[in-house]
Amino acid sequence: MLFSNSFLSNIMLCSFNLCTLLEKYCYSKKISEAELDYLERCWLDSLNSIHYNRYPGIAPAIVCDEAGVARGSYWISCNAAILDKIRPIDASKSRSARVFDVLFQTGLVAA
Repeated sequence: MLFSNSFLSNIMLCSFNLCTLLEKYCYSKKISEAELDYLERCWLDSLNSIHYNRYPGIAPAIVCDEAGVARGSYWISCNAAILDKIRPIDASKSRSARVFDVLFQTGLVAA
């Protein structure tokens, strides 16, 4: 039985998660469009759900360093910074700034 490339890509993405994809990118400096789309969805989901997640995970040093954020930062901050670097948006605020605003509003970071 033959499978299409998009079908196989979707199966591969199902086995990944945000952390795996960001770590993979940090080591290889390679990421597919489908993986970027997945990270973009994770970013949007995190903006919508951070009010309910009082304990977001802390990313390892290699991911923080690649993202250009302080070591000990949240995964969602690293994801936003890496997306801003790879796939910038034309908006008044970057993804990183929007994540910071939400983290500040929920009391998870201080100004």
